Amino acid sequence: MRLYLYLSALLLALSVLNPLPVMAQEQTVENKTIDPPKPEMRSVKGLIPAPVLYYTPDTRIGFGASLLGYFRLRSYTDTTYTRLSLARLVVDYTLNKQTDQWLSWNIFTREERLMLRGELRHRIYTDRFYGIGNDTRKDDRELYDYDMISAKIAVLKNVGFRSFLGPDLQFTEYYDVELEEGSQLLSQQIPGYKKGRNVGLGAIFLIDHRNSTSYPSKGFYLELSGYHFGKTFGSDFRYNNLNFEFNRYYGLGNDRVLATNTMLRLNEGNVPVQRLATAGGDKLLRGYARNRFHDDHFVGSQVEYRFPLFWRLGAAAFAGVGDVFDKPKDVNFSTLKYSVGTGLRYAIRPDQKLNSRLDVGYGKEGFNIYLMIGEAF
Repeated sequence: MRLYLYLSALLLALSVLNPLPVMAQEQTVENKTIDPPKPEMRSVKGLIPAPVLYYTPDTRIGFGASLLGYFRLRSYTDTTYTRLSLARLVVDYTLNKQTDQWLSWNIFTREERLMLRGELRHRIYTDRFYGIGNDTRKDDRELYDYDMISAKIAVLKNVGFRSFLGPDLQFTEYYDVELEEGSQLLSQQIPGYKKGRNVGLGAIFLIDHRNSTSYPSKGFYLELSGYHFGKTFGSDFRYNNLNFEFNRYYGLGNDRVLATNTMLRLNEGNVPVQRLATAGGDKLLRGYARNRFHDDHFVGSQVEYRFPLFWRLGAAAFAGVGDVFDKPKDVNFSTLKYSVGTGLRYAIRPDQKLNSRLDVGYGKEGFNIYLMIGEAF
């Protein structure tokens, strides 16, 4: 399938707190005196240290610590608002002897004229690989180790109507790759089986009309992005990548929400195994481990019903379908992956509706359990 590089969009990390109204500054702007802000509307800033605990089939139990910094810049007028800016540092270790040090940020300048988003990351990881395609066997599983350092830097300009557009630079260095004896990655010379540098430039476009970024109950969220990775930027891999996501939220009253999510990922070229499209994980098709299926492309959709129980507890029920594929004709009912499941929610920050979640997903090959922070979408 021929892909063309589109200058479009993706929001990877919106703030996890609700958009807050902004207050006026106590200063003169364009010869107009602005009244001092009300006490409850003053700028906020702070640091929140917290332990980290999670579980996925790829990591088993992971634990560590995080530090969340937040602030909100005051706008120039009392008719505009600026959402919270966030920076998060996470350091963790898993029972699969994986380590991760991850600094990410999502910063809004005054009146959200710009959104600055990015991350710096170092990871020592053990991953799984079963082969390429949507009909690989569980018995063909192999493990491979690699270390990586990566950086992502995006500068998005507000183009109106809660939309942002701008460039995104991505850099990843894979090294210390270790394969099992008789590895498919080596025998098939799949890109990424040895060390390499992955560098690309693209563009992001997003529209966010949700009423909350942590627990939306109405509105929609659209993101598009396109990238080119190649020798022009010093990359050892040459390929194009296109991504699409659309979420819709319907409020049913009494904190009950019906949410839908559709995702599409397309690749063309010499794609490293670490960046191939996958089916499964804690976001979509939760009945499968994240790397159970690999191929150039992925398409999937899901629906989730969220509702409160009592105290700080809530619950969710979800179902989804999707598949990886090389050509559109590869997607058919005989190989299509389905997933159904349910989960519990515990409100860590009831005022901001920030939840931890315990999800149990069921697919064609059995159950998978995920313990994470924040909703799946």
